[in-house]
Amino acid sequence: MSNLPVIGIFAPHRSSACVRTLQLLEDECTKRGLPFREIGKCSPEPEWPSILICLGGDGTILSAAEQAARSGCIMVGVNLGHLGFLSACGRDELPLLVEALENASYNVEQRSLLEVTPSGIGSPAESHLALNEIALMRAQTGKMIDVDVELDGSLLNRYHADGVLVSTPTGSTAYSLSAGGPLLWPTAGVMCLTPICPHSLTNRSVVLPEDVEITLHPRERRGRAGESLIFSTDGQNTHPIPLNASLTIRKASVSLRLLSLPGSDYAARLRAKLGW
Repeated sequence: MSNLPVIGIFAPHRSSACVRTLQLLEDECTKRGLPFREIGKCSPEPEWPSILICLGGDGTILSAAEQAARSGCIMVGVNLGHLGFLSACGRDELPLLVEALENASYNVEQRSLLEVTPSGIGSPAESHLALNEIALMRAQTGKMIDVDVELDGSLLNRYHADGVLVSTPTGSTAYSLSAGGPLLWPTAGVMCLTPICPHSLTNRSVVLPEDVEITLHPRERRGRAGESLIFSTDGQNTHPIPLNASLTIRKASVSLRLLSLPGSDYAARLRAKLGW
């Protein structure tokens, strides 16, 4: 019994479906003698659980991904939302999940994250992590931006677009897909640069090696020096950035340990979620 994992349960959205699933999960853990505790919010704690179960959709997982990656715990999602690309199972498969946790009969995938560090903002730079993508755009919607993109210090292109986003392979099925980016296998060692609604039809997504350093330099356009821009991480948090600042994006030194059940097939998941 001493080798049983300590399970944390993260259920921030208390819908009726979530409450029912939470009760079922706690009943299953109790029946199998698995220690568990609820986590109110994903913030640093003295002792993080070895396994974190997230009840909700992909947004719930994304909201906890940075802290889970920094703590080194294994994350598993139970899908109560729509697509659920990041989830290991749905509510009906909870008994199978808890059995797999008890017997340690599960797989763990290492999912890469992006680290973004702003510079030129007039204060000490604070880095942020993203599991899906980092997006740069104008704070006022409906207006385009000019962004110089450098790869390891060399200019790639100046994009005139609604914005620019950099995604991980995991994020290729999220915002990047909506912006016209390619589908990437989640464990591929690459990242993807995609302009959002570019003015030029020749501006397309570029798949890059994961060890490249990307720098985004916003440029003033048509005298709009007073207008601010923002960058977002996984669509969860937004941060202002002035025109004279820049963003440096690289692969993070930590990765997310994401649990999947035996027999999990990503190709089958693509067919089911995308209606192939």
